[in-house]
Amino acid sequence: MVLFLVACGGKAIPPDGTGDDSGIYGRGPDGGGADGNGFVDPHCPDAAPPEVDETCNVFTQNCGAGEACYPFNIPPKKACQSEVYGTFCAQVGSGTQGSACDNGAGCAAGFVCLITGANTSCAKMCDLGGTAHGCPDGFVCEPIDIPGFAACL
Repeated sequence: MVLFLVACGGKAIPPDGTGDDSGIYGRGPDGGGADGNGFVDPHCPDAAPPEVDETCNVFTQNCGAGEACYPFNIPPKKACQSEVYGTFCAQVGSGTQGSACDNGAGCAAGFVCLITGANTSCAKMCDLGGTAHGCPDGFVCEPIDIPGFAACL
């Protein structure tokens, strides 16, 4: 099981690899409104907080041998549902900062596969609230689209 995350205007790909947010509950091609923006409001009631399912820790890497802990988000499958956020253990890769990755696969422990406007590559996870974020020179610790997680971008 592998995942993609997004930063700087990108988006996360959930563990099942379905990374398209188009369709009837996202942006175009669902017909759109008269203003041409492609969004159709499903008129949902106030949403409950998103579900969080954390099975491991991305900083302590408490998974089994040959596995690493990665953050994920699963987009809603139906109108008015919330995303599910969390962490899970998956086969560890070897990619580090800037290494290409595919469908979330290939990043080393402590790194996450991100889709950005420029490319899809591994980025080091960092502690946004920490005093020593641990990013390589020239990178800053920025939040990604999963609440509570950040990466060196």
